[in-house]
Amino acid sequence: MNRICAEVQAELPDHVAGEQPWWRRRLVAVHLRRCADCQAELAHQRTVLAGLAAMGDVAAEDLAPPAGLLDSLLAQAERPGLRGRAAGPARGAISGARPGLSAAFLVAGAAVGTAAGYATWRGAKAVRSRVTRS
Repeated sequence: MNRICAEVQAELPDHVAGEQPWWRRRLVAVHLRRCADCQAELAHQRTVLAGLAAMGDVAAEDLAPPAGLLDSLLAQAERPGLRGRAAGPARGAISGARPGLSAAFLVAGAAVGTAAGYATWRGAKAVRSRVTRS
């Protein structure tokens, strides 16, 4: 997909909804006359808009969560053990229960990453020097 098609396809939701200025709408329409890919995307956008419009007709009580869901979630959060804490952060993830260990892992990871990068650079340099000598 070229840059023009990407820009036109980014404009298609507004084009379908009729929320573009007239000059931009005209530019998109001119491109759509000659581009089959963008015409297919326009048809897809129209299908999406029709689906969203159909969802707007759904009654609010059909979208409501089941009765008692909030109570069961709150009861689960208060239970001891892993199941009760599953919705919250793991121990030490935010509270900083082991900051020394976290810092050690961070430093070790940085050292390993730096060593790997240096080794790769040295290897590439050696290969380049062999190629230029040949």
